[in-house]
This record gives sequence, structure tokens and C-alpha cells, in this order.
Amino acid sequence: MRRAAFLLLVIAQIASAQEVLSDRIKGLRVYGSVEAGVPVADLQSQAILVEFDVDETEPPDLQIRVLHCDRDWNVTQNAFVNDEMRNQSRAPLAYDPAPDGVRFYRFHYSVRLPGSVGIERFTYSGNYLFEILNDRATTVLARGRFFVVERVLPLTMKISNRSLPSVTNPYNQVNKIEVGFTIPRPEENNGEALFPLLMKVTDIYRNRQMYDPWRINADDQNPNTFVDGFGTPSLKFVVDNVVPGSSYRKLDLTDVTAYPENRTLKSSNGADVSRFQMPPGSDRHGISVVTTGSRFGDYVQFRFELASEKPQWEKVYVVGDFNAWKPAEEWAMTYDEATQRYFGSGSIKRGVYDYQYVAGPNDWIAVEGNDWRTSNVYSAFVYYHDNRLGGYDRIAGFAQRVGAGGKESTSQ
Repeated sequence: MRRAAFLLLVIAQIASAQEVLSDRIKGLRVYGSVEAGVPVADLQSQAILVEFDVDETEPPDLQIRVLHCDRDWNVTQNAFVNDEMRNQSRAPLAYDPAPDGVRFYRFHYSVRLPGSVGIERFTYSGNYLFEILNDRATTVLARGRFFVVERVLPLTMKISNRSLPSVTNPYNQVNKIEVGFTIPRPEENNGEALFPLLMKVTDIYRNRQMYDPWRINADDQNPNTFVDGFGTPSLKFVVDNVVPGSSYRKLDLTDVTAYPENRTLKSSNGADVSRFQMPPGSDRHGISVVTTGSRFGDYVQFRFELASEKPQWEKVYVVGDFNAWKPAEEWAMTYDEATQRYFGSGSIKRGVYDYQYVAGPNDWIAVEGNDWRTSNVYSAFVYYHDNRLGGYDRIAGFAQRVGAGGKESTSQ
């Protein structure tokens, strides 16, 4: 866990935050009420919202199931924690018919968790998967991730800018993130004693990129991470050399005059260009706002275009809320030498979206750039491995903070 001043932190890619496994499901989105809409619920009343559309003649009787997972998103093999009597809906999911004039979906589903019949509350904190099931609960049609957190640990979170002296601009601009806390005494925590040696891991996510956290683990040998005070009641989890990237681009498909129906659409401003050395602008931290309650809140085919004099990247992906911010093959772009552009098309529901281009397999800087001034929301989750009930991972602390911003280094 030694800190190396000259290494950029590599983000480990893990499974997707959302997966649509059947063409029966369209426009899957998952939101919470915290910053950047990160899907965070708690053990009291804070809920998340799962939304999707279905294009079928009759509304299907769909169900939903939630599954507690360990910190690595493996389903917890524990019948006490994953009690099927409390983790699955007991009535078909409610739906609303699509507005008159909508052509590409017939029914809209909006599911509140907790709050669905059969899933009235969460008993245990931790990582969770939700699964949308067919009427007999025999087939998973789609799944996604969310978090259930406790507020046991009073977290502090600090983000500072650092400059790497031997790395060229803009790769030399990095963030250092520190998450600190003091474990409460039993008399301050309803009589429960928490043991420092069972708090080994903190994960940090950027905006709505739910598949690639930065992990700080007391047991690993990552030179960019460090745990100060491990084994004591006062701990600080530190990750260094976090590249902030750049702000997201904006796609607004709400104007039906600029973007009419019944055709493949492309940007009215022309092809996008690389922003590698450009300053960041403002964005919505990855949040999308879809059009609802109107016949114009339908799906359209949109073609993204990225100008480049030569195919300087072997692969380029488009990412946004429409694909859970994951570089996926179905959103890979193709280079056309005649027009000197990368092209990529997909079906998107009308609305306003943040999006970016990612050079394959997972380079968020090559096309978009990297700048301290980028406004990111960082979310920190502190895990506690509870040995009771056969053992399971809790999220004992949660905090969010916006990046440091500014043009100067603020930390050594």
C-alpha cells in the first residue's frame, strides 16, 4: 500500500452496473436521491427508483427480486440475509400505459425499493442486485446494482489536487481522496461493538460510473492506496493518483423540431471532436432526464459522430445513462475513412443526457482529456465484515463529496 508518486491508478473493470438480458425490457434506469442520483437506499426510509419500459400488446405480470451481495458483488450465500420471504415482490409490478401516440413502447414501470409489495424494508445494509423477473419468476429479464447503507460511521472526506512532476500534461493532474472516521463506542452505537480489524475495504465511485470503483484494501499491495491507523478505532483510507477526467458532453433530444420523428438522428451541431487539451465545462454528473407524459417521450435512433483525421484509436465507445456508463460492444463505434469520422448508433429515449467517448478498452482520457477543474461527485462506501449470521458484508459508512476543482495543486 505504499504510495508511488509516478503511477496513475488503473481502474479495475468488474461486472456491469445494469444488464438488460431480454429485448422485452427497454430504457432501464436506476436512481437514488443522493448526489449524482447514485442508487443508494438506507435502513430507514430512503429508497431508490427502478424504471423501464415494455413494448408488448398486453402488460406482462413482472416481478422483482433483490439479492444481498458481498463487497465484490457476489451474491451472499446466506439464507438469513437473503431471505426469499422478504426479498421478492408478492404482487405483479404496477405500470402506466404509454401516452397516446408513442410508438416504441406500450407500458412504463416504476418500482420503488423498498416500497414494492413484499419488499417493504431492508434489514441488512450492503451491496445489492435487483432482478426483474417474468411472471413465473423463472427468467431474469434485467438486473442492476444498488446500495443499502447505514450511518454508523461519521465519515469525513477530503479531496485534493496533486501534480505528478514526471508525467506530461494533462496526465499529470490527479486527485488524492481521503476518507476518515472514528469507530463509535458501544454506548454510542446502541450497544453494538464494531471491531477495527473487520473494516478493511473502502470503495470510491465517480459520478454514476457504477462498475469501476477505486478500491482501498488494507490487505492489498496497491502502491496508490494506504490505510492509516488500521487496527485502531481511528482509521483513514487514502487513494492517490485518481485521474479526474473531464466534464461530460450534453445531448438534448427534447426539441422535436431540431430532432424530428421517424428518422435516424444526429447532432444538429455537427460531429463531435476530441477535447484532449480543452478545459472542462459544466455537466449534471451523469444524470439523465427523460421526457415523460407526452407522445414525444418516445425512443429515437440516434447516431453519434466523432471527427478524427485518422483512426487514432482502435476502438471508441459511447457511454452515458443509456448504457449504464459502461463501454460495451453494442455501443462501439466504426471508423469511416471517407468522412474521417467514427460512427455509432443506438436507440435512446428522448430526454437530456450526459455522455462521453471512451477509447478502448477503458481509457477515459484519450478523447476527452483530464483536468483538475472537472466537477466530479465521489461516493465512498466503507465495508464492515459482520461475522454474525454466518458472515456478510455491511456498508457501515457512506459519504459524498465534489472534487477539489481549481487550476492548482493543493497537496504534495
